[in-house]
Amino acid sequence: MDASLSEDAKRSVALYSEFLKKNRISIPDIHAVLGSGLGSSFVDTWIPKNWKWVADLAFKDLPAITAATAPGHPGIYRFFTETTSNRTLCLQVGRLHGYEGLPPSEVALSVLIPRLVGTQNFVITNAAGGLKLEWPIGSIMMIRDHVNFTGQNPLTGQVLNGLDGKPIGPRFPDLSRAWDRKFTESIRRELEAASLETFEGIYLGVAGPSFETPAEVRLFAQWGMGTVGMSTVWEAIALVHSGARVAGFSLISNLGCGLNPGVVLDHFEILEASRSAAQKVTAALFKLAETPVLSE
Repeated sequence: MDASLSEDAKRSVALYSEFLKKNRISIPDIHAVLGSGLGSSFVDTWIPKNWKWVADLAFKDLPAITAATAPGHPGIYRFFTETTSNRTLCLQVGRLHGYEGLPPSEVALSVLIPRLVGTQNFVITNAAGGLKLEWPIGSIMMIRDHVNFTGQNPLTGQVLNGLDGKPIGPRFPDLSRAWDRKFTESIRRELEAASLETFEGIYLGVAGPSFETPAEVRLFAQWGMGTVGMSTVWEAIALVHSGARVAGFSLISNLGCGLNPGVVLDHFEILEASRSAAQKVTAALFKLAETPVLSE
């Protein structure tokens, strides 16, 4: 059985679309979700000379989306336009999480609303715990695949119809190619050009908000996981279901609990590690938004 989007969701899609038109912003070529700390310290001097900031839209201004509450997650859509090509980049500064008391479908709305307005290409980033000792803190793991270990799924319930009255996606979407390889390699090139060391692996999403125990970390590492965090998987599932093109990466902001004996995990220290790499990550995303791979 199919169901329509809620009235709040429909209104949010309309408000997002009206915001773009009011500010003369074209539908973003790329929508990038910035994980913990990666966007909260953003400063104007990081904007390349050929780009300009246009406007911000806060989560709280859309009735279907709850204001973000996690430290380091302001909850803002920030829009930029390239001055010669008119390409548009949306940096989603912060995100929603299940540990804030939100169901997966509501968390996913933060990316599904821009998708329903027309954005095709999404980059999902996170700050995550590294599960491989040879990967240094501050390096990047490109997400090749993911494991949804939260026990929940944003597609649970009735199949949703979009604004056109047709289902947003299939009842049983194929996730075998959820993370687009070509798009991922394009991002990887820009990150390496920005002097960030990159690897490739599997992201494991957990519910949180407690950090993992040393026993859990050892188990995840034995399974071959590369990073572990409390986000990303619900957004990716919802976007792939909708037909979006998805790629992403983890900034390794700390080693998983127990891998670095004597170190007590602290979210604010993780934010600080993320902020130290934020300028390079942001530079890579602006360069990515200029590449022709998006139009292929």
